[in-house]
Order: sequence, then structure tokens, then C-alpha cells
Amino acid sequence: MTELRETVLGDPAQLPGRSLGGRLFGVLLLLVALGICVAGVNMMLTAAGMQGVQGTLTVERCWKQDRSGKAFDEPRCSGTFRPDEGGEPVENAEYRGGGAADVAVGQKLDVHEDGATYKLSGGKGLAQGVMAVFGGLAFSALAVPFLATGIQPRWFGRGENRTRVLAMVTFGIKGTTAGRVRNALLLVGLAGMLVSYFTYATMS
Repeated sequence: MTELRETVLGDPAQLPGRSLGGRLFGVLLLLVALGICVAGVNMMLTAAGMQGVQGTLTVERCWKQDRSGKAFDEPRCSGTFRPDEGGEPVENAEYRGGGAADVAVGQKLDVHEDGATYKLSGGKGLAQGVMAVFGGLAFSALAVPFLATGIQPRWFGRGENRTRVLAMVTFGIKGTTAGRVRNALLLVGLAGMLVSYFTYATMS
């Protein structure tokens, strides 16, 4: 079991006791990270033409969707989707994928139809999928401290401040095997996201 080190934030003895709930909290974070990675792989498969209906979407209008109090509105565009293999065109096909803020009216997008949504095909879509996979890898680093120590924040009732507990657990594993695993996941994930983002940004 990983022992926490004392930090400027306080003595680990002040933290809530180790419990199965702490590790379950870590498992929950890990499952979220896995979900992000699976979504990224799905994006890569569809962008590569291995699933979904491929075609071209001619953008006819763009707008920002009110996200009900969120910090930023979500950019969306719609137009006519024409399948590459022929068939009836789909009017008012809505595209809300990454990069929608940079799409202009009249622009033609290589997309794939995946259920009721339309996502980028080709290199850009592939780069988005890779970015999501590395994002999930980086997110998984959040689970390591709780999987290793079994300590969880006291979400309800009295006790330690949640933010302080999170910080003490996160920084308390520095220098341990768990800490090195956490750092590796975070660095590889962030580096992969950065490379994928610049690859996406440089594609026409």
C-alpha cells in the first residue's frame, strides 16, 4: 500500500482513513478515462471509413447554441449531406464536431454520418480521435492516487475540505511508484494531445 508523504499542505495523518470507497472512487475515474479513450477510438474508426456513411456536407448556415449558463456557447453548422456512394441527399444535416467555430458558410466538409450526427472524415477526424485517446490517458492519471492509497474525500457531512484532501493525496504520492506512474500517464497524455492538436490545426 502506498504511503503518503508529508507536504506543505499538511500531515497525511489528518486525512480521512483508507477505505474501499477510496479505491472505488479511483476505479470510477479510471472508467471515465476509459470511456474517453473508447470514444476516441470510435472517432478514429469512423474517420478512417471503417464505419458510418461517408459523404460531403455543404455548409449553409452556422450559429452558436446557447449552453444554458456554460462559459462558452457551442458553435454548430448545418447544410446538405450527400453520400459518396449515391442516394438521397440529407437536408439540414447538423455538424457539431471539433473545429465548428472555424467553418464558413459555403465550405464543403468531408464527413461521415454516424447515427444522427456528422463528424469529420479523413486526417482531421483521425487527429481528433487520437487527441481524445491521449486525453483519456491524461485523465487516467487522476485515478492513480486514489487507487494507490484508498483515501477518498469526504463528499458529505463534516470533515476535511474536499479540495485540500484532493491536493494532499495528489501531491503526497510524489516520489513513489504510484507517483511515477501518475506522472508518466499525465506527460504522455498531454504530449500526445499537443502533437495531435497541432497536426489537426495544420491540416487544410
